[in-house]
Amino acid sequence: MTMATHAEQMVTKLEAMLVENAGLTEVDVDGTKVSYADLEAKWQFWKGQVARAKGRKPAVSTIRLDRF
Repeated sequence: MTMATHAEQMVTKLEAMLVENAGLTEVDVDGTKVSYADLEAKWQFWKGQVARAKGRKPAVSTIRLDRF
């Protein structure tokens, strides 16, 4: 049985937190208050890390028009 990487562990942890705290705007993580949007951003980041580690890049990228 293979051990989960750090990125995979973070994805699992963040997914559990998002499910448990659905509908909230702020969550207490290890004594630190984190906004729900921050959790979603961190989840997206770690999902990307897992995909890159497995050799899969996301097929769609976001174009930031507000930076032009």
